[in-house]
Amino acid sequence: MKTDYRIGTRKSKLAQIQADYVIARLQEAYPDKHFEKVLMETRGDLDRKTDLVKMGGQGVFVKAIQEALLTGEIDMAVHSAKDLPSVEPPGLTLGAFPQRMPVGDSLILRGPYDSLADLPTGAVVGTSSRRRRFQLGAQRPDLKLVPLRGNIDTRLDKLASGEYDGIIMAQAGLRRYGLPVKERGLTEFPLPKTTFLPAVGQGAIAVECRENAVEAELLQKIDDLPVRQAVTCERAFLAVFGLGCNVPLAGYARYDKAEAREKLLFTGQLGDEATGKVIEIQSEVYRHEIDEHQIMPEMLGKTVAEKIRKQADFLPK
Repeated sequence: MKTDYRIGTRKSKLAQIQADYVIARLQEAYPDKHFEKVLMETRGDLDRKTDLVKMGGQGVFVKAIQEALLTGEIDMAVHSAKDLPSVEPPGLTLGAFPQRMPVGDSLILRGPYDSLADLPTGAVVGTSSRRRRFQLGAQRPDLKLVPLRGNIDTRLDKLASGEYDGIIMAQAGLRRYGLPVKERGLTEFPLPKTTFLPAVGQGAIAVECRENAVEAELLQKIDDLPVRQAVTCERAFLAVFGLGCNVPLAGYARYDKAEAREKLLFTGQLGDEATGKVIEIQSEVYRHEIDEHQIMPEMLGKTVAEKIRKQADFLPK
């Protein structure tokens, strides 16, 4: 019986924090086994200057790790779910989605500003996300939006030094990192999800392994089923477009327990950069339907995506 497992992850501090969390969960579930963290570099890590959109968007932070998984160099891989392409490579599977962190974005501000409305005309805001640039432009077309790369420390340092007036970051990364922005003289302004719908998979960790391997069975103990269903819905939405980060695309699935019958709500959004047009559709499926048919989260995401595509005459057919 195998007792030693190698878990691959990127070298960034945040990636290691996520991998350490997964290893701690696995170690708790399997105290008689040993889990070793293996640090790896991806194309996105090696090239920190090129705009992510020009590099091809999704996949630049995971491909090298997936290749190591396929060759057996590592046994499992820990990713930010939002970095994953919408379709798994043949031979690999997503074995676990642990507990999800906050999915929203925050605007981190320098100086006397403490909200998006406070920023003066022409203020410089850093983000390399096409989705965030589109959403921010819709709210404040007067701002100057410029690319931003680097780890969390680097981004906050650039902001604190005056290179930017504000930067947009995922709340999940900030929470996992545990770095208080106030100590740097900065202010965090959470952006409302009604106008800044998050990226597919944002806030979620995905643990990948080889199909039909023993690791797939091990990972079942740390898998959070509601998170899996939500992220599966979002990824199915993304797969219909097949464009990933190359269009302003957003999708967010979550369980609503407000009513007597719990349901999975999904909101999908697509923007047209040429006209500023936004297509947004929300749909839902009840929990009892999901319990009876596990394919329902995937169908929900695909259905919303297909409805949006029909309205998006600006997309290539």
